[in-house]
Amino acid sequence: MNTHSSRDDHSTLAAPPQLRAELTLHHTATILHVHGEIDACTLPQWRTILDDALAAEGESGHLVIDIRDVTFMSCRAILDMATRAQQSSARMSVVNPVPTVTDRIIVAAGLTEWLPVYVSRTQALASARPLRQSIRTTFPPPSPLTT
Repeated sequence: MNTHSSRDDHSTLAAPPQLRAELTLHHTATILHVHGEIDACTLPQWRTILDDALAAEGESGHLVIDIRDVTFMSCRAILDMATRAQQSSARMSVVNPVPTVTDRIIVAAGLTEWLPVYVSRTQALASARPLRQSIRTTFPPPSPLTT
């Protein structure tokens, strides 16, 4: 008896999740608007994005991380954000208009001192001092061939 299946046994590998971010130097803060998933596959890229944003942060002393368009954020990604907030001289804030697991993790882990979460950019920017210029930089999505 032949047990060979007539169906195609080739499996399709899913493309890695896309992660991209835009960095805008606003008159009162630097805003990092993040899109996509931040998981084990995109964690190295996430770390680079955070480091680049902090390096470009400018004179305001305030980095606002807008995660409204993040569909998933791992605990490790949150801890990386908190670690950088603790080590940086810049103040960091998170914008997340709809409460999510991310907010609960930040609160449960006692990270709100370093990563206060606001429901709007306006609230996050409220205490920042002005920045002289306004420019925008886009971090391109990773190439499908690079990891």
